[in-house]
Amino acid sequence: MWAMNDILTSTDYIAVIGTSGTAAASTLEGYATAAETCLLFINAWSGEGNDRTELSNTDQDNMILKVANNCNNTIVSDNTIVSVTTVGARLLDAWIEHPNVTAVVYSSLLGEQSSQAIINVLYGHVNPSGRLAHTIAKNENNYPVKVCLTAECAFTEVVYLDYRYFDKHKISPRFKFGFGLSYTSFEYAAIPSISYVNEAALGLTAPQAALAPGGQLDLWDTVMHLQLRIKNTGNVDGAEVAHLYVGFPDEAEQPPRQLRGFEKIFLRKGEYDTVSFNLRRRDLSYWDVYSQTWVIAKGRYTFWVGSSSRDLRSNTTYTIS
Repeated sequence: MWAMNDILTSTDYIAVIGTSGTAAASTLEGYATAAETCLLFINAWSGEGNDRTELSNTDQDNMILKVANNCNNTIVSDNTIVSVTTVGARLLDAWIEHPNVTAVVYSSLLGEQSSQAIINVLYGHVNPSGRLAHTIAKNENNYPVKVCLTAECAFTEVVYLDYRYFDKHKISPRFKFGFGLSYTSFEYAAIPSISYVNEAALGLTAPQAALAPGGQLDLWDTVMHLQLRIKNTGNVDGAEVAHLYVGFPDEAEQPPRQLRGFEKIFLRKGEYDTVSFNLRRRDLSYWDVYSQTWVIAKGRYTFWVGSSSRDLRSNTTYTIS
């Protein structure tokens, strides 16, 4: 059984449920009861020239709950799968902990092959390796912005956007920035190795090269190289996306961690390999509003490598003096 709530559709034909939600879902329980497995497809409005005004949809949430409560005519059947198509965050807490919701396929705009891609993942023909490009909160109040109804809107978050805001305010998200499941598992080495450091460049507080679009040219020079071994410890071939985060010294007054690189590595079951990260001068700099330039702070930098902003598997430090 499949059902779709398309926010641009208003029809109650067969199992396609429109914006009228529960009013159009008079036979939805019947479809769910007779089905062995239930697939639900929901989406979120997006487009150019305007912003979304909601982070959830009551009609969609009610449809999911109604199907999950009745699928396969059992109390607990673990056989309701929800596919979410959205270009940004969408709150899931109305139903994510329902005992019959066994999986969520959370995607961006997959294009004309979206149906085949979803089938390949659900049937195990492909091991998924997608990762969230934003944080999914537990409730709307966890996000620092509201709908702006005036001609001018003030954005006061400065650099504390998405995971950086959640980290600063110690908010537990529903799903972390960079989160994503796999049919296998990966093991990270405990400590990443720093294999190259340009100490002369790091000794200069500010960049010295000529100004060009994007900043001084030496902002893009590699000043440090980190590497780390990752092993596929599961029984299925798959790809892992390793994230590199940097923590600045206190004097820089920066977020607790900032993403500075990511690498996808494909490993067959039992195989291991090394991922490498090149850090540029810009990656270790912050914008100093007083001197109006990019500055490298003196002190201890911390480097974390992991599979998401909160799942950090290994770390090391380096002090710039």
